[in-house]
Amino acid sequence: EKAKTENDEVVKGEYFPEGTEFVENEVTEFLKGLMEKVGINGTVKAANTDNGLLVNLEGDDMGILIGRRGETLDAVQYLASLVANKSEGSYVRVVLDIDDYRSKREASLRAYARKTASNVVKSGRSMTLEPMNPYERRIVHSTVQTVNGATSKSIGSEPNRRVVISPIEGAKPRGERKFRDGK
Repeated sequence: EKAKTENDEVVKGEYFPEGTEFVENEVTEFLKGLMEKVGINGTVKAANTDNGLLVNLEGDDMGILIGRRGETLDAVQYLASLVANKSEGSYVRVVLDIDDYRSKREASLRAYARKTASNVVKSGRSMTLEPMNPYERRIVHSTVQTVNGATSKSIGSEPNRRVVISPIEGAKPRGERKFRDGK
């Protein structure tokens, strides 16, 4: 079932808690207004799912709403969550994505974590990554677990919490060469 608004299409999922349609409209209108004020021409698509309200923004020049490593995207998602949950009642989780940025970022984080973990195992020396939000740290931790001989932990405090990837004690570095004469 789909409902059309002025310029935007609102896609409705199968899960509709009481009052969620109102929340969906409030969040959609908030994001349309934000895009208009920033001078971005685009569409807002929202869908209710079992995981909450999923909202996707699409359009040209959306980089301004994504920001450096998704920091602005996270801030806009937080504001949309405040709009969704401003009234009393049940909590509605809001997940905001812009031009499929989150899945692209997840893929690049997984590749980066695998490469870094492999390098850590080869070199035998730990590496500390740049600060990340909890969601991104979780992606890195789960990816590092798939690399034999590597482990990870988080250090520091928000917003500068970082992942440290370390070799596991006793793990043999990959690619270790053995010479015929034992040297």
